[in-house]
Amino acid sequence: MALFEIMLIIFFIVSLLYIASFIISITSKDYEKYSAYECGFEPIHTNARLKFEIIYWVIGILYLIFDLELIFIFPLATILYSMNSLLGIIIYLIFIIILTIGFIYEWQQGALKFN
Repeated sequence: MALFEIMLIIFFIVSLLYIASFIISITSKDYEKYSAYECGFEPIHTNARLKFEIIYWVIGILYLIFDLELIFIFPLATILYSMNSLLGIIIYLIFIIILTIGFIYEWQQGALKFN
């Protein structure tokens, strides 16, 4: 079989399954399904789609960035002594310096102020 025929068969099967999922699925439209969920309690506000302050997003992104950098720091710190390589130490120090410069830059820009 040619590649085009295989792609055509796959497209047909996927389309058939996609359409069948809409036909076979059972939908129920009740209040509980469309209401806001707040850990099992009744919603405090009538509108659950309240806007968040931008500081929450900034803190979340900064946490994500610094948390991902820890994924690289810990394994390298554990094997750095056994590597006996000056190049490994230099790469590790360059990474720490870039991390520190980024942190100082964010601090100077005021991204860590909460008020």
